[in-house]
Amino acid sequence: MKTLHALGMAMLVVIFAIAGQPVRAQTTAYAAGQGAVNSIEVGVEVRASVTGRCGFATSGAPSGTIDQADFDVNGFSRDFAIQLNCTGASRIAVSSLNGGMASQAAGGSGYQTKAPYRVALYMVADNGTNASATCDAATLSAGGSCSFAGTATAAQGLRLAGASTKVNGSYLRVSAPAYTGSDTLVSGRYADTLSVTVSVSP
Repeated sequence: MKTLHALGMAMLVVIFAIAGQPVRAQTTAYAAGQGAVNSIEVGVEVRASVTGRCGFATSGAPSGTIDQADFDVNGFSRDFAIQLNCTGASRIAVSSLNGGMASQAAGGSGYQTKAPYRVALYMVADNGTNASATCDAATLSAGGSCSFAGTATAAQGLRLAGASTKVNGSYLRVSAPAYTGSDTLVSGRYADTLSVTVSVSP
């Protein structure tokens, strides 16, 4: 009787279950020297998720200035690098304060105080896919006709289909050829300010 009692105490039956789920594993473990199996194997289901994020990477927002003398004769072109930190699809939008290069000087008959220029976006995802578009600055005001005008939302702006978290060569370009308008540009300083926003996109 003593021998049977000791054996009964050494045997342990383990039943492992997840709440609301059927039994995942059942086995018997023996004390050392009392059986071939001395381990218990059970299944543990682990689940997790990653919330999407989208914005500009640190120091990744386009910024800077361009100051071109005699731009009416020489034109100008400059690229501003963009780096996103978006784990999924995104949209990027641009708005123009003045809708062109505007002067504070007074105009008059035969003179113009606003010069046109163009804004281009070229965006590249981590997988190599890209999206691009070019619009006149005049179409970048609120409610403008440019496809990426205004403020980025889930449905507004140039859509980049893939995640973008690296330096991929994305940029915003501002450019203008030599001025060819029929009215002469008033002499003086011309300026515009662009605002660039980014949003997650479904």
